[in-house]
Amino acid sequence: MADVVLVTELEYPKGKELFEAAEGLDFQPASRLEEPLAEAVLANDCRAVVLGVDPYRGPLYDALDETGGARGAIIARFGVGHDGVDKVLAKQHNIVVTNTPGVLDQSVAEHTIWLTGTLARHVAAVDARFKAGRFEPRTGLELAGKTLGIVGFGAIGRRVARIAYCGFGMHVLAADCRPLQQLEAQEGKSFEQIKAAYGLELYTADAAAVFREADVVSIHLPAVEDTRRFVAADRLRLMKPTVLLVNTARGWVLDEDALYDALAEGRIAGAALDVFENEPYEPTSPERDLRTLGNVVLTPHTSSDTHQSNERMARACLDNLTKFFAGRLDELTRVDASA
Repeated sequence: MADVVLVTELEYPKGKELFEAAEGLDFQPASRLEEPLAEAVLANDCRAVVLGVDPYRGPLYDALDETGGARGAIIARFGVGHDGVDKVLAKQHNIVVTNTPGVLDQSVAEHTIWLTGTLARHVAAVDARFKAGRFEPRTGLELAGKTLGIVGFGAIGRRVARIAYCGFGMHVLAADCRPLQQLEAQEGKSFEQIKAAYGLELYTADAAAVFREADVVSIHLPAVEDTRRFVAADRLRLMKPTVLLVNTARGWVLDEDALYDALAEGRIAGAALDVFENEPYEPTSPERDLRTLGNVVLTPHTSSDTHQSNERMARACLDNLTKFFAGRLDELTRVDASA
């Protein structure tokens, strides 16, 4: 009898063809809400779930502990970020946690570039006016020769830098906590080669230097304790009044109230966000609703949602699940080992 794997309702259609064709596993769609998902785990005697970005904080772990027992259970993230999964609870309940690294880098990088261009040429604003019957051009700016600041120079940040440098002729500044030697090891290149590949004019651990000089700031930080509201009022005050700010990382890293104030007061020119502290979006303060501002572009956490990346994520999840049920735990792309 095939092992049941429950896939949350938003993720199931993205990998449906692969899930349905999988041998030895019975993939079924389930609620994204934690309590009904936990009930489905118990009802199906299921010890494997595939999750999206929603947070899971209690009942799911109890249910998987009951069904998994000594054999253990698995939470497979359909994506890379895993801040919605409580790794401490998972470890306490004998649950391994995996993600799908590397499969969505191109999709997120491209979306970051589209958002930057939308801000630079006021695409969302003039589109809305056009559809309202107002044929009103608005002067934008070219990205060529502008300075792009990448905060978090990981795989996605580097892809954004390369597109911006090679495609638009932008100058690139990067802030990251990783030592230069580690970056060289990851890239398999010398620093001089890395600089040439990405148009990199500065690599520093001092994010303030990047915030001060950049014409466009793109955030690519992970959601860890040290990055909680990393971009807050003090760092927003460092930026140029003409700066465009883009966040496709996690809502966790940005103080939305401080950003609202900076945008409303004209202290920065514009912002484009694909991720939010509350998803679905609710303003962190009711009186500071980013949807009411004309210099903001908002998309519903869709940067990784392409046909290509969804197929890669589904394949990576399937690979992790197959190895889990075969007992090959040392081959999983685990994110729970340090919990």
